[in-house]
Amino acid sequence: MRRFSFLDTVVLVNGVEITGWAEGDDVIDIQRANDPISHKIGSDGSMLVTVSADRSGSAVFKLQQTSGSNRYLQSLVDRQEAAGSDFVPINFRFQDTYRQDMASGTTGYMKRPSNMTRGAQANTQEWEVVVENLQLVFGDVGDDEPAIFGTN
Repeated sequence: MRRFSFLDTVVLVNGVEITGWAEGDDVIDIQRANDPISHKIGSDGSMLVTVSADRSGSAVFKLQQTSGSNRYLQSLVDRQEAAGSDFVPINFRFQDTYRQDMASGTTGYMKRPSNMTRGAQANTQEWEVVVENLQLVFGDVGDDEPAIFGTN
């Protein structure tokens, strides 16, 4: 049997822990911007594979409107906008401390301030960090490691 708990999740943006997550199954969405490998098929049917150096990506975080992290993330946007010609780098780190799934994004920026929507019910604040270099590592726990094809 396997288990998952969001309580094992830690997200840091520039070293500050993000808290006050919204509800749902997609409150953290981390992904590469482009495919790392592409191909072209020649007129004769032969295939050429290109390996890209592009490791850029993004992380989208959804928080409750009452999360104190909204103010912190907005302060990063404010610093970027006030910096003029100076770049204010944004870095993030995600870790599932049980399974050891990890993502690390470096040298990025806050894409824009979160929209501010209010109504009869509480709303979600959505933030996006775009990074130059996104590394993804999937971990696992337990003794049932999957076999790798072609090995004993």
